[in-house]
Amino acid sequence: GLWVEVNGKGDCLRSYAQGLGEIDTPQILVYFSGDVLLKTKAGVRFVAPGYERRSPDAIQRDMARWSKQAGKPTVFLARPGMYGSSGDHNQRREAREVMLMERALDVINQRHRVSTFILAGQSGGGHIAASLLNRRRDVSAVVLSSALLSVREVTEHWDRRRTVQSGNIQALHDPIDHLNGIRTDPKPLIFVLSDREDRIVPYASQLTYVRRLQEVGFEPQHVLLSAADKSRHALARHGRDAAALIARGEQTDAIRAALETPDRQTAD
Repeated sequence: GLWVEVNGKGDCLRSYAQGLGEIDTPQILVYFSGDVLLKTKAGVRFVAPGYERRSPDAIQRDMARWSKQAGKPTVFLARPGMYGSSGDHNQRREAREVMLMERALDVINQRHRVSTFILAGQSGGGHIAASLLNRRRDVSAVVLSSALLSVREVTEHWDRRRTVQSGNIQALHDPIDHLNGIRTDPKPLIFVLSDREDRIVPYASQLTYVRRLQEVGFEPQHVLLSAADKSRHALARHGRDAAALIARGEQTDAIRAALETPDRQTAD
């Protein structure tokens, strides 16, 4: 567990690591998972199927495979209220969640003297990864799969379809509003993985984010894939694979080719 404090209030965040041990660690891959408390069109909350079956042992095995694949240490950093972390998952996408994750990376950095982080985030975890990209100088690459990158746009999309509205959108932290915080020397490598038929986070919102990055001088790699789940949303494994290829020093064309191989399009 990592004890972190924001504005005088502390939380214990659970981390699942593989390959850590050296005091000086040149690079670590960090993964942020998606939301597990979802909402129906009527506004009723429910826990995502499969959450209770994802045990600590299963997460450790995932991180072990990822570490072997990347040849670098890996960390699954559990967001507040999920997978053993304290806190309230209902308060996701607020500034405090982002700040807690940032402080957790600070603790990891202090313990292991990390040179750079490669971040990967799926869906709501992509919101965290994109937000940290805006705030940190030690993020060399980020992979955002099926990610929530333009919070207002997505919230308004779903509010038009729900009978119960989301409330105060302005209280939420929106990564797309803070792109001027991304480091420019050197520029980080940014991969955005999308399915055009995504039924959870609309593709249009991810395209908005990519275009905004381009407007401010970045060159994001936008890769269109086909998620195999019925919601066309599950691209987490694709995201971790892309991050591993980045860690191994593969060129962007080779990474795109590996992701776009037809027999590679498998469910997470």
